[in-house]
Amino acid sequence: MSRKTFIAIHTYKDDAAKRTIFENFKKTDRTDFDWVERWNFPKAQCIATWVGTDDFFFCHWESETEEDILTTLTEKGMDEYLINAVYPILMHINKNECTGRNPHKVFADVEV
Repeated sequence: MSRKTFIAIHTYKDDAAKRTIFENFKKTDRTDFDWVERWNFPKAQCIATWVGTDDFFFCHWESETEEDILTTLTEKGMDEYLINAVYPILMHINKNECTGRNPHKVFADVEV
């Protein structure tokens, strides 16, 4: 089965969880290359993240299923700090990776 693309919304469980994660960020001395390697797992890979100071942040994941992402986060202990919602992405456009294809064709078989 091929990997699919997902967006995850990660919400801190409480202020203490948020503080713990931010304090860990401050102590971390890793490059973005290290981050990519650290978030690559057998069944799921986080390929991008957007973190601000709000009570939530977003990650772009690749895996076969949503469950693979949730299981990976649990195995890494992140469920202690976060509530995670994972949604399939049907269309992903990156302006730096345009090819001239029609990305809207993915909606041909989608019923809403």
